[in-house]
Amino acid sequence: MPIDYFHIITPPVVAYVNHLHVPDIGGPESDDRYKITILVNKQDSTCIKAIVDASHAAARLEWPVSWDQALNMPLHDGIDKCASWDQLADYLMCTFHSYHPPLLQMPDGSIMPRSIEIPIGASVRVFGAMGGCIVNGEKTIDCYLSGVQLLGSSPMAIEKSTVYERFEQLIDRYLPWR
Repeated sequence: MPIDYFHIITPPVVAYVNHLHVPDIGGPESDDRYKITILVNKQDSTCIKAIVDASHAAARLEWPVSWDQALNMPLHDGIDKCASWDQLADYLMCTFHSYHPPLLQMPDGSIMPRSIEIPIGASVRVFGAMGGCIVNGEKTIDCYLSGVQLLGSSPMAIEKSTVYERFEQLIDRYLPWR
Protein backbone atom coordinates (compact mmCIF):
# COMPACT_ATOMS: atom_id res chain seq x y z
CA MET A 1 0.00 0.00 0.00
CA PRO A 2 1.26 3.48 -0.76
CA ILE A 3 2.31 5.85 1.98
CA ASP A 4 0.71 8.92 0.41
CA TYR A 5 -2.10 9.35 -2.08
CA PHE A 6 -2.79 11.98 -4.70
CA HIS A 7 -6.53 12.68 -4.98
CA ILE A 8 -8.18 12.96 -8.38
CA ILE A 9 -11.60 13.79 -9.79
CA THR A 10 -11.70 12.76 -13.43
CA PRO A 11 -13.23 14.92 -16.12
CA PRO A 12 -16.29 13.22 -17.69
CA VAL A 13 -15.30 9.76 -18.96
CA VAL A 14 -17.11 6.69 -20.30
CA ALA A 15 -18.04 3.83 -17.94
CA TYR A 16 -17.02 0.39 -19.12
CA VAL A 17 -17.05 -2.68 -16.88
CA ASN A 18 -18.08 -1.95 -13.32
CA HIS A 19 -18.73 -3.73 -10.04
CA LEU A 20 -20.06 -0.86 -7.95
CA HIS A 21 -22.92 -2.36 -5.93
CA VAL A 22 -21.27 -5.76 -5.36
CA PRO A 23 -17.54 -6.57 -5.44
CA ASP A 24 -16.07 -8.59 -8.31
CA ILE A 25 -16.03 -12.09 -6.81
CA GLY A 26 -15.96 -15.65 -8.04
CA GLY A 27 -14.48 -15.23 -11.51
CA PRO A 28 -11.06 -16.46 -12.68
CA GLU A 29 -9.70 -12.88 -12.73
CA SER A 30 -11.74 -11.59 -9.78
CA ASP A 31 -10.01 -9.56 -7.09
CA ASP A 32 -12.87 -9.26 -4.57
CA ARG A 33 -13.01 -5.49 -5.01
CA TYR A 34 -15.52 -2.88 -6.00
CA LYS A 35 -14.31 -1.32 -9.23
CA ILE A 36 -14.98 0.57 -12.40
CA THR A 37 -13.01 0.57 -15.61
CA ILE A 38 -13.29 3.86 -17.43
CA LEU A 39 -12.64 4.61 -21.08
CA VAL A 40 -10.85 7.80 -22.10
CA ASN A 41 -11.02 8.76 -25.75
CA LYS A 42 -7.51 8.90 -27.22
CA GLN A 43 -8.35 12.36 -28.61
CA ASP A 44 -9.26 13.74 -25.15
CA SER A 45 -5.92 15.32 -24.28
CA THR A 46 -7.36 17.18 -21.27
CA CYS A 47 -8.51 14.01 -19.52
CA ILE A 48 -5.37 12.07 -20.42
CA LYS A 49 -3.22 14.91 -19.08
CA ALA A 50 -5.23 14.99 -15.81
CA ILE A 51 -4.70 11.25 -15.23
CA VAL A 52 -1.02 11.34 -16.23
CA ASP A 53 -0.35 14.41 -14.06
CA ALA A 54 -2.07 12.75 -11.07
CA SER A 55 -0.03 9.59 -11.68
CA HIS A 56 3.21 11.57 -11.72
CA ALA A 57 2.21 13.43 -8.55
CA ALA A 58 1.48 10.11 -6.80
CA ALA A 59 4.83 8.74 -7.95
CA ARG A 60 6.64 11.83 -6.62
CA LEU A 61 4.94 11.33 -3.24
CA GLU A 62 5.94 7.66 -3.04
CA TRP A 63 9.42 7.81 -4.60
CA PRO A 64 10.69 11.42 -4.30
CA VAL A 65 14.12 10.70 -5.76
CA SER A 66 13.42 8.18 -8.52
CA TRP A 67 9.74 8.71 -9.34
CA ASP A 68 10.24 8.92 -13.12
CA GLN A 69 12.28 5.74 -13.58
CA ALA A 70 10.49 2.64 -14.99
CA LEU A 71 6.99 3.54 -13.87
CA ASN A 72 3.90 1.46 -14.77
CA MET A 73 1.09 3.91 -15.48
CA PRO A 74 -2.63 3.19 -14.91
CA LEU A 75 -3.74 4.04 -18.48
CA HIS A 76 -3.74 1.06 -20.85
CA ASP A 77 -4.47 1.00 -24.56
CA GLY A 78 -7.93 -0.37 -25.39
CA ILE A 79 -6.56 -1.91 -28.59
CA ASP A 80 -5.35 -4.83 -26.44
CA LYS A 81 -9.02 -5.67 -25.70
CA CYS A 82 -10.35 -5.29 -29.26
CA ALA A 83 -11.27 -8.95 -29.52
CA SER A 84 -14.22 -8.24 -27.23
CA TRP A 85 -15.32 -4.87 -28.63
CA ASP A 86 -13.96 -3.11 -31.73
CA GLN A 87 -14.67 0.40 -30.41
CA LEU A 88 -12.10 -0.07 -27.61
CA ALA A 89 -9.32 0.69 -30.09
CA ASP A 90 -10.29 4.38 -29.84
CA TYR A 91 -9.87 4.46 -26.06
CA LEU A 92 -7.41 4.24 -23.21
CA MET A 93 -8.61 2.25 -20.19
CA CYS A 94 -8.08 2.87 -16.47
CA THR A 95 -9.45 0.83 -13.55
CA PHE A 96 -10.21 2.30 -10.12
CA HIS A 97 -10.86 -0.19 -7.30
CA SER A 98 -11.60 -0.41 -3.58
CA TYR A 99 -12.24 -2.98 -0.87
CA HIS A 100 -15.03 -0.70 0.40
CA PRO A 101 -18.29 0.26 -1.34
CA PRO A 102 -17.90 3.53 -3.25
CA LEU A 103 -20.20 6.52 -2.90
CA LEU A 104 -22.53 6.47 -5.92
CA GLN A 105 -24.24 9.67 -7.02
CA MET A 106 -26.96 10.61 -9.46
CA PRO A 107 -26.39 13.52 -11.90
CA ASP A 108 -27.93 15.97 -9.39
CA GLY A 109 -25.52 14.82 -6.63
CA SER A 110 -28.09 12.78 -4.70
CA ILE A 111 -27.26 9.26 -3.53
CA MET A 112 -27.84 6.60 -6.19
CA PRO A 113 -30.39 3.92 -5.22
CA ARG A 114 -29.15 0.32 -5.41
CA SER A 115 -31.84 -0.36 -8.02
CA ILE A 116 -29.98 1.81 -10.55
CA GLU A 117 -27.00 0.42 -12.43
CA ILE A 118 -24.44 2.49 -14.28
CA PRO A 119 -24.64 1.10 -17.82
CA ILE A 120 -21.66 0.49 -20.04
CA GLY A 121 -21.15 3.61 -22.13
CA ALA A 122 -22.66 6.04 -19.61
CA SER A 123 -20.90 9.32 -18.95
CA VAL A 124 -19.45 9.36 -15.41
CA ARG A 125 -17.05 11.25 -13.18
CA VAL A 126 -14.81 9.18 -10.88
CA PHE A 127 -13.57 10.34 -7.47
CA GLY A 128 -10.51 8.59 -6.17
CA ALA A 129 -6.85 8.66 -5.37
CA MET A 130 -3.66 7.42 -6.93
CA GLY A 131 -0.76 5.93 -5.08
CA GLY A 132 2.50 4.24 -5.83
CA CYS A 133 3.19 0.63 -4.92
CA ILE A 134 5.56 -2.15 -5.93
CA VAL A 135 3.94 -4.92 -8.00
CA ASN A 136 6.13 -7.83 -9.08
CA GLY A 137 9.21 -5.75 -8.30
CA GLU A 138 8.10 -2.81 -10.48
CA LYS A 139 6.95 0.70 -9.55
CA THR A 140 3.25 0.89 -10.31
CA ILE A 141 0.61 3.59 -9.93
CA ASP A 142 -2.62 2.16 -8.57
CA CYS A 143 -6.02 3.89 -8.72
CA TYR A 144 -8.23 3.75 -5.64
CA LEU A 145 -11.99 4.27 -5.94
CA SER A 146 -13.91 6.60 -3.61
CA GLY A 147 -17.02 7.37 -5.65
CA VAL A 148 -18.70 7.61 -9.03
CA GLN A 149 -21.19 10.20 -10.26
CA LEU A 150 -23.46 9.28 -13.15
CA LEU A 151 -23.51 12.25 -15.51
CA GLY A 152 -25.75 10.84 -18.21
CA SER A 153 -25.95 8.35 -21.02
CA SER A 154 -23.92 8.49 -24.18
CA PRO A 155 -24.62 7.04 -27.63
CA MET A 156 -22.57 4.00 -26.58
CA ALA A 157 -24.86 3.31 -23.58
CA ILE A 158 -26.68 0.03 -23.43
CA GLU A 159 -30.41 0.64 -23.61
CA LYS A 160 -31.36 -2.24 -21.32
CA SER A 161 -30.81 -1.56 -17.66
CA THR A 162 -31.56 -4.70 -15.63
CA VAL A 163 -28.62 -6.79 -14.53
CA TYR A 164 -30.02 -9.85 -16.33
CA GLU A 165 -30.46 -7.96 -19.62
CA ARG A 166 -26.95 -6.46 -19.33
CA PHE A 167 -25.58 -9.96 -18.75
CA GLU A 168 -27.33 -11.23 -21.87
CA GLN A 169 -25.82 -8.40 -23.91
CA LEU A 170 -22.33 -9.15 -22.59
CA ILE A 171 -22.79 -12.82 -23.56
CA ASP A 172 -23.92 -11.77 -27.05
CA ARG A 173 -20.64 -9.93 -27.48
CA TYR A 174 -18.65 -13.10 -26.76
CA LEU A 175 -20.95 -15.59 -28.48
CA PRO A 176 -21.38 -14.42 -32.08
CA TRP A 177 -23.41 -17.49 -33.06
CA ARG A 178 -26.36 -16.46 -30.82
